[in-house]
Formats: sequence, structure tokens, C-alpha cells
Amino acid sequence: MKSSKFFAGLLLLLFGSFAACNMSVNKSIEIADGEVVTRSLNTVNGNIYIGNEAVVKASSRTVNGRIEVGRDSEVGDLQCVNGGIRLAEKVLVRGDIETVNGSVSCESGVLVDGSVTSINGTIDLEKTEVKRDIKTYNGDIVLLKSSFVGGNIIVGDSKSSSKSERKIKITIGEDSEVDGDIEVRNTDVVVTVHLSKGGKVNGKIKGAEVVEE
Repeated sequence: MKSSKFFAGLLLLLFGSFAACNMSVNKSIEIADGEVVTRSLNTVNGNIYIGNEAVVKASSRTVNGRIEVGRDSEVGDLQCVNGGIRLAEKVLVRGDIETVNGSVSCESGVLVDGSVTSINGTIDLEKTEVKRDIKTYNGDIVLLKSSFVGGNIIVGDSKSSSKSERKIKITIGEDSEVDGDIEVRNTDVVVTVHLSKGGKVNGKIKGAEVVEE
């Protein structure tokens, strides 16, 4: 299952970093406004707070905690297992955003060079550009205020044994745009794509019902 592989890989990365850097596992990390950091930020039982106009040139990772990034900051990959990721205005992410059990929220002017993935949480973007794909397995997706996705939106197959019907809602509104396809790879979920107020998909919508509002 995707989440298990991601969890295991993240733990290996974290513990490798702890061994090399002798870092505490039970500690939150806070980067001050305007601070420039070249090392990775890694914690197991703690949150990561990155201030306004800060620069983190490497990855930020936590297992049991959330990541918050202040306005006008620049960061590398952001990864969580049990926690959400929240980005304030005009943040530049030079990499991917990934979480297993948590939401992803981006405010106006955020630019993500890579992909955005949440396995079990909502992805909520406002006036945000994602250069590659958006991926979900069990969470809703909301694109508002002229958000743009340069790749595809993918609903992955989690290989879950649950037989209950699950529903996923993808909202594309307020002149937001998906340049690629919307592709549903899991036949056990019901996906509806809601297009409103100029929202559009330039590619194909595969395996989902389209609702124009």
C-alpha cells in the first residue's frame, strides 16, 4: 500500500538523519523570521515551524507533527506522516509536498515546483500553482482563486480491503485550471468533479462524474 511504503521510507530518512546529526526525536523545530538554513529539518514527535521570509534549502520532515511555513519563505521538500501542512502567502516550495494522515493548505501566491500528495487528507489550494501532479487516495481536493495545476490530478488505488463505498469530491472553481487529466485509478470510490465559475480541465476526465455549477 502506498501509505505504508511512504511511512517506512520517511522513517528511514529520519532515523538516518538522527544518527548522523545526533538530533532529539521528541522536539519541535522553529526557524525564525528571515533565517537561512542549509540543513534538513527532521523530527519524529514534534512540529516544524518556519517563519516569514525564511529559507530552508533542504527537506523538512516529521512523523507525528505538522509543518507550518510563514509568508514569503522558500523551502525544499515537505513531508509528514501524521500531521497537516500549511503554507502562508507567497511561499516557494522547491520540491514536493507529501502527507499521509493530514491536510495540505496553501494560501494565495504559493508556488510548488513539484507535486502535492495527501493520502487521507484534504488538499485545499487558493491562487496556488503546482507545476506537476496532485495526488490523493481518500481525500477531497479544492482549487480556488485561479489556482493552476500543470500536470494531472490522480485518485490512486490504495488497495484497501474496505468494502464500504467512499466518495471523493474535486472542486475546481473561480477560474482555476488543470492543464492535464483527472484520472481515477480506484474503481471502489465514487468521484465527482465540480466545475464552477470558470474552472476548467484541459485534458480528459476519466472515471469521474462531472458536475457543472
